Formats: sequence, structure tokens, C-alpha cells
Amino acid sequence: MSDKKFVDAIFSELFDKNFSQYKDALTKPVNGDKDSYARARNALALLSDDQKHDVINFLKVAIADSASVLLGTLDGVHFPDNLEGDFVVSLDGEDIQGDLQDLFIEKAQDDGIYN
Repeated sequence: MSDKKFVDAIFSELFDKNFSQYKDALTKPVNGDKDSYARARNALALLSDDQKHDVINFLKVAIADSASVLLGTLDGVHFPDNLEGDFVVSLDGEDIQGDLQDLFIEKAQDDGIYN
């Protein structure tokens, strides 16, 4: 169960916290700021509300795919740029790698992230 606990914690951090912060930052009123959030917000202002919603929700796909690559690498089933080797991931002394990517993708699918 530690693998599920790990995936649930990562998922919550990415979507309940980080995505919510991105969404809040991108839906604030347009202003003259020059930071990356302001530039994205200004670009989104050119779109209809439905289009803004679609673009912001696409961030969920990008977040999920990025996490999937990392978890798949830790699981030993994905080898970016031929990074091959054995990782040992443990939580409280219990090895947890092997199913992290599958558990994460299943959770993302259950949450409708890929819809």
C-alpha cells in the first residue's frame, strides 16, 4: 500500500495544489506584469472563455505526462535517453517501485485528466 500512498501524495501535490495555483494565476485579470504567468495570462485573454478553459485544462495532461515519465523511469519501465539502471525507491523501508506509473496513470484516467 505504500506505493499507492506515494502516488496519491504526488497526485495531490501536482493537481490539488500545483494545478490549482496555475489555474488561479492564469485566470486573474490581465495586467502589465512581465512574469511568465502574466505573459501566459495575457495570451489567454485573446481566447474565448471555452478556449481558455481548454488550454488551462490541457496543463493537466502535460503535468500527468511529465509525472508519468518520472515514475516510469523509477519503475524501470521507461528509459529516457537510454538511462538504464536499477533504481531503488522505498517508503518507510518498503520498496515501492514497479507499479508507480500504472497507479498514477490509472488515477489520472479516473479523474478524467485525459478526456
